[in-house]
Amino acid sequence: MEFIRRRLGLIFRAVISLLAIWWVVRTNDWNKVWHNASTMDFSWILTGIVCFIPTLLVVSWRWRLLLSVHDVHMRLWRVFELTMIGQFFSIVGVGTTGGDVFKIFYVTRAVPEKKTAVAFTVIADRVIGLLALLLFGVVLSFTKLNLLLSTDHTKTFTLTFYFFALAGAAGAIFISLSPLFLGHRMIVALIDRLPFAHRSRKLVAAIECTARALGTNILALLVSIPSHMSVTLMGYCVLRAMNPQPQPDLLAFCAIIAIVNMLIALPVSISGIGVREQLFTWFFALLGVDGAHAVTFSLTYFALNILWSLAGGPFYFLYRHETHTPPPNTAEVEPIFSER
Repeated sequence: MEFIRRRLGLIFRAVISLLAIWWVVRTNDWNKVWHNASTMDFSWILTGIVCFIPTLLVVSWRWRLLLSVHDVHMRLWRVFELTMIGQFFSIVGVGTTGGDVFKIFYVTRAVPEKKTAVAFTVIADRVIGLLALLLFGVVLSFTKLNLLLSTDHTKTFTLTFYFFALAGAAGAIFISLSPLFLGHRMIVALIDRLPFAHRSRKLVAAIECTARALGTNILALLVSIPSHMSVTLMGYCVLRAMNPQPQPDLLAFCAIIAIVNMLIALPVSISGIGVREQLFTWFFALLGVDGAHAVTFSLTYFALNILWSLAGGPFYFLYRHETHTPPPNTAEVEPIFSER
């Protein structure tokens, strides 16, 4: 029973994914899906693979920028290594949050004197990336709202996307204003009463330090936009590889990519499996793309993401703790052994 309780979230996501897969399998002609895949122009697929590279570089630079707020100055290559390890475990760990857990593990080992601060940068990096995706999606979709709201299914998920956009904007404003009230006596007293109060104080300090770096956060948000453009461009290459007729509206297509990428980031399925395919089927129908082409697109798009996640494997297996993790501070360790 304890085993089930601890893994209830994973079990729920697995059930959702299985139901979505069952529905996609049941409602599509898989001979057509295979035909679409086998007749793709693979020069466009190779171009799409290359298009993902800027995303990894931008995300690494963004995380390094957030680390510098806490006076942690790591080489870009080092941050890129940890980013690739996180990318690897985003697939092996059945979800993008699995990659974040491993990034936290490795960065706290690399900077043990500031564990809470550097761990929080991983969370802040994830949040800023999602906020940038929401902003990117809102800008793209705003002129296509009539189309996106034209069917019941797409209306529901488009409004869900906009709900999270509004919630994200409100949350960003709240965090930006947090230094004004985190130092209040009542808040400090409340934190001191929490379990593990010393850790809570460190977390609050990390939040406050990050919130005060408003210019850095805005810069991190803005530089995230090219990473989402790069991912969208990869999707466009997959679309061109299939060459569906008629060619869908480009702006609406890009808006759909942003909306679906945001929705599958929610922890309701395992890596978006099944849910992604159904969402693309519903949204691509607005563009005149049939279900078989939509499923082919979704599976190929996902496969390219898996390919880049697997590319993080060598970084994980070649990562050397003895050269990447600094030795302990002897001034802190020696008194422990000198005690009688």
